[in-house]
Order: sequence, then C-alpha cells, then structure tokens
Amino acid sequence: MDDGLRMVQSRACGAWALPGDPTCAGVARRLFRQVASGLALEPEAVDDGVTMVSELAANTLHVQRRPAPANPELWLYLRGAGQATELVGKVFDTLPGWVRGNVPGRTVARAPADAMSGRGLEVVRELSAGRWGHHLSRARLAGAALRGKAVWFALPTPAADRDAGRVPGRGDPATAGQAMTELEKELGTRGFAGKLVRADDPGADMAVLSIASGLTLWCRSGSAWLRAPGTAVRQWDYCDLVEVAEQAVEEYETTIALAEPNALATATRTGALVTCDACNATAAPLPGRRRRPWKSAAAVEPSRSAQLGKNFDPSSFFGTDPGSYQAGS
Repeated sequence: MDDGLRMVQSRACGAWALPGDPTCAGVARRLFRQVASGLALEPEAVDDGVTMVSELAANTLHVQRRPAPANPELWLYLRGAGQATELVGKVFDTLPGWVRGNVPGRTVARAPADAMSGRGLEVVRELSAGRWGHHLSRARLAGAALRGKAVWFALPTPAADRDAGRVPGRGDPATAGQAMTELEKELGTRGFAGKLVRADDPGADMAVLSIASGLTLWCRSGSAWLRAPGTAVRQWDYCDLVEVAEQAVEEYETTIALAEPNALATATRTGALVTCDACNATAAPLPGRRRRPWKSAAAVEPSRSAQLGKNFDPSSFFGTDPGSYQAGS
C-alpha cells in the first residue's frame, strides 16, 4: 500500500486488483482512504471519496451475469497542478453496462422511490459535484489489451506546484524525449508495444508518437498534445502524462467500438461514449461525425512512415506548432 501511495505522489498511477466477490467494495474503501489520507485531503473529501469508490466497486458486482474475464481494478492518480490539482479515482471492469441501464453523462435516470438499488451513480454525481464520467479503456493489471470500461470521479487535492513539468518519478524537469519515453512505456503496458512509431527532434525539444493512423501524441517544450480524428487537439503539462495516456487509450478504444458494434457490446451496453459536460477530462465524438477505423502506426502509407523516420520534419504535420492543428483539417 505504501508503494501505491508513493506512485500516486510521484504522478504515476497506482493500480490495485479488487476481489470479484462481496468484499470488493470494502477493499476499495480501505485502499482509497489510505491514499487520500496520505495526500492530506480534507476529512470530508476523504469520506466523500470513500463513498463514491464504494458505489463504483459495488456496481461491478451488480452487473455480473456470467463469470468476469478478470477482477475489477482500482486506479488512483493525480492530475492538474497547483490549486487545480485533483485526485482521480477510477474503477475498471470488463463487464457490460449497468444493471438498470442508466447511462452516465449529464443526467442519470433516477431509480424508482421503492427501488432497493440503482442509486449509486446518483450518489457519485452529487458527491463529485459533476466531476465524474466514464469511458472505454484497457486493463492495467489483468493483461495487456483486455478491454472494458472505467468509471471515474475527481476530488480537489492539495499538491505542491513543484510537481508541474516533471516526469513521474523523476526530480528534474523533463525534456520532450523523457516525457515521450514515459508515455511510450505507459502505452506499452496497455497492449500497444510493438505498434508505436516514434520520432524525436532533440534540437527542437520535440517528440512525436504515432499510435494509429490519425492518433498522435506530441511532446514539446513542457507540453503534451493529443491529436485524434473528430476531436479538437488537447494539451497538458508534463505533470499530466498519466492523463494523456489514459485519453489516448480512450480515443483508440472508442474508435474501435464505433467501427465494430460487437466490440462495443462486449465492453458496455449502456453508451460509454457519453461524457460529462461539466468536465473536459473526456472527449466525445463531434455530432454527426464518424470516426475512421484505426490503422496500426506501422501500417500507415510509406510516405508518412518515412516522415516518422530518421529525417522527420515536425512541420510536416501541423506546421511548426502542434497546437495549430484544427480537428478536421
């Protein structure tokens, strides 16, 4: 447990396997309380987080209609910097949907007054003040490329400004190459190893990682960008590399689900592509826009593969600044 707290404090992601039995919620409560207390959250915030993580863990048992491929997982990590720092709690599982078909998003269908269950997501929505949502993802512990969904909430967290601009686990300011190495390692453990194409330009302090055709990560001068079809380019500081990788996995899995309806059915029946408008932490497809099926980065056309090779020219993608890219251009 101490190792998990240190990982969270160092801006890595702490991950724990939860039991797939009625003790699941109790284990999740204990783990969350120990980490949140170690991060000096206000006692009231700790109690709210304990309640929310308990509800999300319990939901993984309510939806079971057959043996699960793997146990649920609890993920905890920090995102943001300074006064905007927050602790993100996620519960991942490989089972479809919610028992009553409630779809997380801007609203949650209320359970009937005489219902014995079905209010867990309402509790999460209220206690998180709208800082919650869900998305398709991949397991961290149960095996690379094991697909499912993650439901998350976030709580304000005291954090030192010195964390901003540093690679997780390192004490020195990060270069683009160091930051991209962390992202490449993170994605490699999620089943993308051997599928990534990378190019670095140390002189310009820039690195680019192609995950699939149209899905690209950039690191440059203290910032990371994510480019994905049908969405605006998003930007983070290097302190948020865990969040960058999380959203890259989400974009990949979302596009697979849209292109392959059966893949969506095995991950979640209840619309895990809806997002919480109160938070920009997840991105939904633009209305009326279809995402293209991914191609492996190694399978892109030869001319583009060459651009990602030894003679890589950063201006060949977005001009001189990845932030200048506009979705759909």
